[in-house]
Amino acid sequence: MDETYNKIIEKVKELTTISNEAMLKIQVTILVRKALNFMNRDDFPPKLIEPFAEHLALKSIEESEIKGNISKVTEGDTTIEYNTSNNTTDEMFLSLKSQLFMFRKVGTV
Repeated sequence: MDETYNKIIEKVKELTTISNEAMLKIQVTILVRKALNFMNRDDFPPKLIEPFAEHLALKSIEESEIKGNISKVTEGDTTIEYNTSNNTTDEMFLSLKSQLFMFRKVGTV
């Protein structure tokens, strides 16, 4: 499984610059685990490596540009609060879920 993680991480690095590699490794591990659980599989389909890497690269670019969603703006003495507590791995998994259906093994326990 480490080979799959490394392939995804290398592909992400080809697509964008990564500032926090440890965070990327954690995200890849969580996404692959969730995907395998959803698909009822022990092996990760190689065709999913590129879509996972592309999605992680896009999320990385968005996070570096936005640095969190604005949750509160106050005009008197100017206050801006950012909502940085969103669970991006769950959000990424849900958006990749449509691609996982093709590889899902149904009826296995």
